[in-house]
Amino acid sequence: MKLIVPFISKMRGVDARLIRLAEFLGVSCETLPLAKPVKQYGAYLETAVHDSQSCFVVNPSVMKEWVGGDSLPAELVSFLTKYFPHLLVHAIRHESFDTHVAVALSGGQLQAVREVEQAAIPYQISLDSREICESFAGLSFGPVNSANDRVFFADSESSAVRRLISIGAGAFMAAVKQEKAEILFLGSEDVADLDAEIGETHLTGYFSRLLPHAMALRHIFGEECWRPCAQHASVIIDDPLLRPTYGFLNFEHLLELMKRHNFQTTVAFIPHNFRRNSRRITRMFRENGDYFGLCFHGNDHTGAEFASADPVLLNTMLQIAEQRMDLHSKVTGLQCDRVMVFPQGNFSVEAMAVLRSRNFDCAVNTVSYPRQQPVRLTLGEIAQPAVLRYGGFPLFLRKNSVETQSPDIAFNVFFGRPTFIVEHHDVFRHPECLVDAVSRINAVSPAIRWSSLGRAVSGAILRRRSTDSTFQVRAYSRNVRVANSSDSAEHFAIEWKDFGPEKPVEQVLKDGKPCEFFVSDNTGVQLSAQVGPRTAGTFSVVYSNALTTLEGLGFQRNIWAFLRRRLSEVRDNYVSKNAPMTAAAKMLRRRFVH
Repeated sequence: MKLIVPFISKMRGVDARLIRLAEFLGVSCETLPLAKPVKQYGAYLETAVHDSQSCFVVNPSVMKEWVGGDSLPAELVSFLTKYFPHLLVHAIRHESFDTHVAVALSGGQLQAVREVEQAAIPYQISLDSREICESFAGLSFGPVNSANDRVFFADSESSAVRRLISIGAGAFMAAVKQEKAEILFLGSEDVADLDAEIGETHLTGYFSRLLPHAMALRHIFGEECWRPCAQHASVIIDDPLLRPTYGFLNFEHLLELMKRHNFQTTVAFIPHNFRRNSRRITRMFRENGDYFGLCFHGNDHTGAEFASADPVLLNTMLQIAEQRMDLHSKVTGLQCDRVMVFPQGNFSVEAMAVLRSRNFDCAVNTVSYPRQQPVRLTLGEIAQPAVLRYGGFPLFLRKNSVETQSPDIAFNVFFGRPTFIVEHHDVFRHPECLVDAVSRINAVSPAIRWSSLGRAVSGAILRRRSTDSTFQVRAYSRNVRVANSSDSAEHFAIEWKDFGPEKPVEQVLKDGKPCEFFVSDNTGVQLSAQVGPRTAGTFSVVYSNALTTLEGLGFQRNIWAFLRRRLSEVRDNYVSKNAPMTAAAKMLRRRFVH
């Protein structure tokens, strides 16, 4: 099945952006030049369109230029609704011709197209629209984009119009069944540009120009579209030692909270502290592996240590961090995910390259750009599980509890982004904020899988079924888990994008054993594999590391790391619990740091 996009002389910008979005989602598109003049429109389309099992795009301004006059000919309306199983009506303007298109194609069930009169009102997504609106079903948020959004008004006695997304009393996204066709009407005048930089723009700034179109396309094209296989979430607590208490954090109380409210916590652990654990707490972690996980949090957690541009120094720090966590694992029995959370959010592009060469799975960070190199991510970069801008090494993003709101959670789930909450010990002074964020996640996505960072990123894949019934898989972590839930063996074509030949690949493993055949070129790494019925396989790319290392980080750096860690613990365990001391510390920081 294809998306058929007609044009006259030149493709309209809004239709070109729709094609870009469709192809981004994995949909096959075909452009259709419309000749003028035409005597019988239906006969012309029947000859021009070779596959009737397609979705035909109706842009009223294109139709108006093609047919002339003030309305769609009845013969054309009849052909469209009888010939195509799907029609997608978009690029709606507040004009009489556009209103007539809506009225004609809906068989009079839609009667008017109007502008949004009040910008302060929200979008309301129908609770029973989950098969189309997916994770957004039941949500209400705003404000709407009154410059872009239009609404359809239906016959008050008609029950055949499905109001999927509403704005006030009107339908912003509606579905109507006419003859053979399911017709989706989108009240958006424009389609978002996936290459546009959005920075910190709130979801409401582009929701109506992106999500309804993506919802419609994924509904129409089903398994042919890229879609996430599972939904993952984790709470990440930065810095604490594995002791009964750290600042306001008490691990026994945290375990009670996790069991009561159904979530998981990954401790971003500082390798410098590998010898400083409580046996009781490490035993608690071992006995409650479904609730606790560990990942790397720098090495010494000194200021901006992974913002260095020196590959040899970075390689040395990572080697030390790995050695420390290997010893930590031998003593405690706890495994540490090969996921890096950067201290204070500081990192460099060079650090991403060295992490890849040392076979880390990915990085997780609050900040989306390297230190002192602010960039604005594009819409296309955030509408996928991880950011691949920095040398192809995956960067997953996280937010704190307050910023983890229901529309953002729904966006993550829709595009396969794990929902990672970042907090420090002080959130447990009043943990209600964290519990509320967890409740929002569980409400938006009841099927969410709370897991460690390693498991979450290994499951952050996109999948689509190709025309030959092969499942294509896009991996967003060096290490990915591919599951086959069917009763027969399935063929999978797995790809790691944006890993060029300058990143030498030694081998690709399946369940720890080398795969004989894989391809590594300037587009990435590709592998074909068969996964048996009701089983899963773990696939990993192994990169070579030709970097040298230093003999050590030096006595002065080690002393500074030791002092910094102890002073940080004094701050977290004592100063933070004393209001006058906290105020004094902040005053001194402002005076001497700025």
